[in-house]
Parts: sequence; structure tokens; C-alpha cells
Amino acid sequence: MKCIAYVSRVPISDRTIRMPTGLSDIVSVSRKHNPKSQITGIISYREGQYLQVLEGPYLEVDKLMSKIASDPRHEDLWVFLDVRVIKRSFNNWAVSVFDFVDQGNFFNAFIENNSAVLNSFNEYQQRRIQPFIDIKKSDTVPEKYYEGKDLRLLAWPDLNNESQPQMMMNLCIKLTKKPYSFNALADSGDFGSHHQVTQIIREFDRLGLLSVTEAAPIHEQTVNEKKPNKFYGAIKKFLGMR
Repeated sequence: MKCIAYVSRVPISDRTIRMPTGLSDIVSVSRKHNPKSQITGIISYREGQYLQVLEGPYLEVDKLMSKIASDPRHEDLWVFLDVRVIKRSFNNWAVSVFDFVDQGNFFNAFIENNSAVLNSFNEYQQRRIQPFIDIKKSDTVPEKYYEGKDLRLLAWPDLNNESQPQMMMNLCIKLTKKPYSFNALADSGDFGSHHQVTQIIREFDRLGLLSVTEAAPIHEQTVNEKKPNKFYGAIKKFLGMR
């Protein structure tokens, strides 16, 4: 399954303004055909532009995108995301119209899951997508980024403004001694839920206080067998003990 997201400009009308006159047709056709193609997603209009996210089987999504690219209701189309996905972000079989897509929790999750791509945009690309996605709000790493990683504090944060200074101090002590597994930290329950631990670690990372490294491989300890002492071996042989 794949996900494609794009923005396109609405063609200028006779009155030299951009009006989403084709939006209702786009939505009605999508709601008719997309369930058959197993395509889900959203569409939104802002400031003379459409933003649309499409999810579904590779072939079906590519076929639909080819139609959209040649559709006169779109111009200056920019596909900013074309990735393989395992899980859908939008489960509604009818492509939904969003007036304020950034207010939906699942849209926020969509942004977070693709933050690496969004944060790579240059200044022009950021301005192009700004009506729909505030890149400044998506500068956090994905929820699962720290899983399987070792963490170590390079410096302590200011604990004077913390609501739970003792807990934060305990956490800082744990992360200062040596690299510590994020998984073990989150699973311990000593510092809140998995999500709460992630938020704390993210803030450390944002402040430049954190070192994040791949977890060191676990080596199984092998027991070295003692080599027989040659002298005692010779005595045993002389006495006929072996």
C-alpha cells in the first residue's frame, strides 16, 4: 500500500481569482469511485490551493494520480509525499473534505509520521504548503524514533521550572551515568506512560542536551573451559588414573 500527498493550485477564473469551483465534483466522484478502489484520504482547500492525501493499493493510487495530473481543475501540481505505508492514516472510505485539516488528531499523526520529509523542505516549499501544514509545528521526531536507541544526557535541564523536580532529577541521574535504553526507561513506568517519557526525551533532544545512539548489541557470555594442567595430567597418566 502507498500514500501520495500533493498540493495544486486552482486555475484562475475569468474574474482573475482562484475559486474552488470544481471541489464539489471532485468530492462526489471520489465518494463514488474510491471505495471500489480501496482508496481513502482527505482533500482541503485554502488560499487558492488544494491539498489531497490518497492512500491505497499501489496501482490504484498511481492510476488516480495520473488522472489528477491531467485534470484541468488542477495546475502547478506538486507531489510532496510518495511513500510506502503499512497502516492507513485515514480510514474513512469516502475521501473527506477538511476545512481545517491541522485540527484533526489523525492529521496531526499523519504529519508526525512524515515529519522527516516535511522538515527537509526548502523555504519555497515551506511557504507553498504553509496554508495547510505549519512546518514549525512538525519539527518533532516520530513517536517511535527513540525505540531501540540508547540515551545519555550531555547536560542537565533547568529543574527550577519542573512540576515534578524530584522525578526529573532521578531521570537525569539515570541518563547521566551511562547510556540507557529508551525501551527500558519507558517500560519501567517510573517516569510516566510511554508517551509521557517520549515527550520528556523529545524536549531534552530539542534543547540539545541528549545523545541518541543505536543500542549496543548484546553479546552472550561464553564460559571458557579450563585447559587441563599438563603436570597433573602427567601424574594421572603415570598412576594409571587415565
